[in-house]
Amino acid sequence: MNPQAALERLKAAEVRPVPLKALKTDEALQPREGRMVPFREQTRVEARSAEHVGTMRLALEAAQHVELEPLLVVEIDGRLLVVDGHHRLRAYHLAGRETVPCRVGSMDHHGAVMVSKLVNCAERSLEMHREQRADAAWQYVAHMTRQGTDGLPVGESRRTIAGRFGIGVATVQRMLHKLPNVNPREYATEAHDPGTGFPRWRYVREAGAGWQDMESKMTPEQLMQLEAEKLARKIGALIDKASPEATRRALAMLANEAKLAASNADALDFLTEIAEPDSGEF
Repeated sequence: MNPQAALERLKAAEVRPVPLKALKTDEALQPREGRMVPFREQTRVEARSAEHVGTMRLALEAAQHVELEPLLVVEIDGRLLVVDGHHRLRAYHLAGRETVPCRVGSMDHHGAVMVSKLVNCAERSLEMHREQRADAAWQYVAHMTRQGTDGLPVGESRRTIAGRFGIGVATVQRMLHKLPNVNPREYATEAHDPGTGFPRWRYVREAGAGWQDMESKMTPEQLMQLEAEKLARKIGALIDKASPEATRRALAMLANEAKLAASNADALDFLTEIAEPDSGEF
C-alpha cells in the first residue's frame, strides 16, 4: 500500500485506551535521529525536545481528564509499536498515567517505517530539524523509486514531495539524480537508516568528503563527545527504571569514586616529579 494511504487509514482508526506498559518503541520508527543534527545545534534541539515533553507533562498532571492527541500505533507480530507520538508517550510516562489514547492499525514493519517518515514531517508542534526532514524525504524517495531504478509513481512529483517534507524542490531533484549511483555496501553500517537499511542522505550528499570514514576524520574532542553521548544514553535508560533516591545515591557513589581516582592519580604524578633520578648505583 502507498505510505500516504496507509497513514490516512491509520489516522482514521478508532481511538482506544492502551495500557502504557503494552506500548513499545523501535529505533527504526523514530526519524528524529540526533546524529543527523550538526554538533553545534544538538544541544538546542535536545533542549527544545525536553521542554516540549515538560509542557505536555504539566498539562497531563493538571487534571486526570486531560488527554493529548492520540498516538499512532501499529501491531506487528503481537507487539504494539509507536509510529507517531514518542514525545507524548514520554510525557504520559512522566505524569504517571497508566493508559494512553491510541489509534491502532496493522501493517508490515517496512510500511510502518515509511509511515513514520511521513507523519513526523507534517503539522508538528515540535518541528523536526531540517537535516532530519531531508533524510526522511530521501528514504521516502528511495522507497517510492525502488532505490532509483524507477521514476516517481503517478501522483508524486518533486514539488509534492518537497512540500510534504518541508525541503526544496532542488533538493528532491538532487536526490533523484544521486539515487541510481548509490551502493549501500560502500557505506558503514552506522551510516544506514535502521529501518530501511539504506544509507542516510547526509552521508550520500557528502560522499567524497570523508563520511564513509567518519571516526578517522573526527577530532579527539568530537570522539570524546561521541563516547560521552553513548554513555549518557545508557545511564539515562537505567535512571528511567530506578527510583529518584536510588538514582541520587548511585550518582553520588560514582562521583566519589571519580574524585578518589583523580586524587590517586595526582598523588602518583607528584611522587614521580619529586623522586630523584635513578642513577643505577646502590
